[in-house]
Amino acid sequence: MRKKQASATLPYVFVQGMIWATYGFLFSYANPYMTEKLGLSDTAAGLILCAATALACLLQPALTAAADRTDLNVRHILAFGGALTAVCAAATMLPRLGTAAEAALFAGACVGLQILPSFANALGMEGIRCGLKINFGLARGIGSVSFGVAARVAPLLIEFFGSMSGVALAGAVTAALLIPAVFLMPAGMRLGTRKTDDRPTSAKEFFRENPKMVGFLLGAVLLYVGHNVLSNCMFRVAQLKSPDAATEVQGTALMIAAVAELPAMFFFTSVVKKVRCDLLLLLSCLCMTLRLVLTWLLPGAAGLYGAQLMQMLGFALFAVSTVYYVGSVVPKRNVVKGQTYLGTANTLGCLIAWALGGSLIDAVGVPMMLAVCVAVSAAGFVLVLLAREKVTHTVGA
Repeated sequence: MRKKQASATLPYVFVQGMIWATYGFLFSYANPYMTEKLGLSDTAAGLILCAATALACLLQPALTAAADRTDLNVRHILAFGGALTAVCAAATMLPRLGTAAEAALFAGACVGLQILPSFANALGMEGIRCGLKINFGLARGIGSVSFGVAARVAPLLIEFFGSMSGVALAGAVTAALLIPAVFLMPAGMRLGTRKTDDRPTSAKEFFRENPKMVGFLLGAVLLYVGHNVLSNCMFRVAQLKSPDAATEVQGTALMIAAVAELPAMFFFTSVVKKVRCDLLLLLSCLCMTLRLVLTWLLPGAAGLYGAQLMQMLGFALFAVSTVYYVGSVVPKRNVVKGQTYLGTANTLGCLIAWALGGSLIDAVGVPMMLAVCVAVSAAGFVLVLLAREKVTHTVGA
C-alpha cells in the first residue's frame, strides 16, 4: 500500500489535467464556435448546448445507478466520456459537413466532456477514503493550470487555422489523452462494493439519510448557474468591455481566472486542517457572488481582469471545498453517489446557464444578463448557508 500511496497523486494530476485542458479548448469556446463559425444566434447556440447539457445531466446518475448493480469501474466511465468527446470533436473536422451535423457533433463532444468532472472527483475522493494518498487540491489546481493554458492557446489556434476548427482539434487530442491517463490510476477502486452492509443506497434512501443535501444541492445549482453563465458568455462580456479585441480579452480573462485559482487549490489540503471545510465553503459562495458583482460593475478590460481575481477565493475554493464537504458529510458507502449528485448539480446549473445566458443577451443585453446572474448567485449563497452542516472532521485532513 505504501507504494500506491506514494504514486497516487501523479496519475490523478494527469487525469485532472487532461479533463480541464479539454474544457479550456471546447467548452470555453463553445459559444463563439456556434455563433461565429456556424453562424447561429446566441439563443440557438444556447438551446443546442442546453440540450447537450441536459443529456449529460441525465447520464451521470444513470451511469452511477448502473454501476451500483454491475462491476463497472470509475475508470471505465471516465474512459467512455473521454472517447465520446474525442470522437465527436475530431469528427467536426470532416469535410462537407452541414451546419446541423457539425453542431450536433460539437454538442456530442460537450455531452461526453460534462460527465467527466464528477466521476474524476469521485475517483479521487474514493481513493482518499480507501487509504490512498492523493493531494486533491494540487491535482485540481494543475487542472486549472491546464484549463488556463488551453484557453489562452485557443486564440492562437483559431488564428493559425483561420477558424474555430483549431479548438475542436485540440480538444479531441486532450480528450483522447485522458483515456490512457485514467488507467494509470491504481486499480481496484470501484463505484460499488459487494459487501452487503456497505452497498450504496437508492436515491430515495440517500436523501432520507442526508436531508440537508437537498438544500445544499439546490444552492449549488444556483451558484453554478451564475458561474457558468459568465463562463459560457465570456466572449460577449469581453465584447462589451473591449469591442475591438474580444477574443484576446476573453482568453486573457480566462487565463487570469485560472492562475488566480492556483493558491487556493494548491494549499487547500493544508488550510482545511486548520479551518473547517464548511466555513471555507461559505466563503467561496460569497466570493463567487462578488466576482459577478464586480464583472457587472467594473468598466473596460481592466475591470474584467480585476474581477477575475475573485476566482481565488470564489470558484477555486468552491470546486475543492464542495468535494471535501460532500465526502465528509456523506457515508463512505455513498461517496460516489454523493459526488455524482454534486456533479449533476454542476451540470444542471450549466444547463440552465446555456438556456438563460444567450436568451437574456438577445432579449435585454449583456449588462442586464450579469445583473440577473448576481441575483441568482446570491440566492444560491443563502440556500447553502441555511443547508450547511457543521463538519467536525474533514475526510483526508
